[in-house]
Amino acid sequence: MLDTMAGLDQIADPVERARAMTVVLDGLKGLAELRGEVVVELLARPGASLRTVGDDIGLHHTTVRSIRDSHLRRLERDGT
Repeated sequence: MLDTMAGLDQIADPVERARAMTVVLDGLKGLAELRGEVVVELLARPGASLRTVGDDIGLHHTTVRSIRDSHLRRLERDGT
């Protein structure tokens, strides 16, 4: 996916460039959902906190909270 992202500006045909961007953006949505799952899983570990998970994965604890909250809202919204 990173190779695809790096080459987007090299696609001359704007229709093909837009299609390629759609593929990348769809993939990013999937990655965001997976990251939310992983963050919730990490927070479920004994002794885990927003701060410790943030330190483990290299994010600020408020970003970890945002990822968690967004993921849980999506689960609630989708009824899963």
